[in-house]
Amino acid sequence: MAQKPSQRGATRASVKASKHHWPTRSSFNANLYFLQHKTTLKESFARLLSYPLASVMTVMVIAIALSLPGGLYVVLKNVQTVTDQWERQSVITLYLFPNLEDTEALALSHQISAQPDVASVEYISKEEGLRYFERSSGYEQTLSSLSENPLPIVLRVIPREAVDVTTLSSLQALRDELATKPEVDIAELDAQWLQRLANILSFGQRFSYALSVLLVIAVLLIVGNTIRVAVESRRDEVLVMKLVGATDAYIRRPFLYMGFWFGILGGVFASLCILVLSWWVSAPAERLIDLYQSDFQLQTFNADEIVLCLTISAFVGVFGAWIAVNRHIANIELQ
Repeated sequence: MAQKPSQRGATRASVKASKHHWPTRSSFNANLYFLQHKTTLKESFARLLSYPLASVMTVMVIAIALSLPGGLYVVLKNVQTVTDQWERQSVITLYLFPNLEDTEALALSHQISAQPDVASVEYISKEEGLRYFERSSGYEQTLSSLSENPLPIVLRVIPREAVDVTTLSSLQALRDELATKPEVDIAELDAQWLQRLANILSFGQRFSYALSVLLVIAVLLIVGNTIRVAVESRRDEVLVMKLVGATDAYIRRPFLYMGFWFGILGGVFASLCILVLSWWVSAPAERLIDLYQSDFQLQTFNADEIVLCLTISAFVGVFGAWIAVNRHIANIELQ
């Protein structure tokens, strides 16, 4: 389509004036380069403010997408802290045969306590076991009517190693060794809860990682679509810059900074959402903790984690903008 003389004159004047400001592929000035970055950073933020509703909606969508994996991370961090405070001393319970005499049971207790991998052995006689069962079950009258004590002698073996995922196999080997003794009827290791907990935490971590990857991809798509619209709205401006020989890096710069602002603002609001939600649930959580008489303190994002969240969100915003602007600038040809 032919341009009117007045339009051609305005374009030539714009091109002539812009030769003093737009860098070409054959020139470079360090001071001018950093000044242009500073100016572009401010202008890209001002451009976001010129469309407040659309910018706020984009930032809040990014914030919600980032706050979900961040919230899962905080939950897993608190669960891990709680489990670290639990008593990790495992107990191997040995139920001896009912017809075993006390002297034989005591001899077995001394023999087991002398093993190097055993810290101590607690001897629970038939009478002590019956009294404990009466107190815990509430069937004192029923149990007192029995002609003889049906409970066996019990040995509670406490290993030297604290129970965790790495020592679980050695504790199970110790349980199997003690189970082979002729006086032992049943040997139990109360470490199944640790296996369940480790599996639950592993599942939670993997679920959090998978959800984080999906939501990061969602943020990339959100930023990319927003930048695509911005590039299309400034198509004529991009064409003018190409006419005067501006580099692709210079053309990309305002859009990359726009993606940076979207990412950093989304990270700020995501961190605020997590902090506010942590404060909101802190009161009922503290009341629940008091019921268990624990000194556990509810944790949320600390300063390092906030900085990490902002860094990741800024990087995702810039990367999403870079993908979108590269694709669309390449499709814009000089007319």
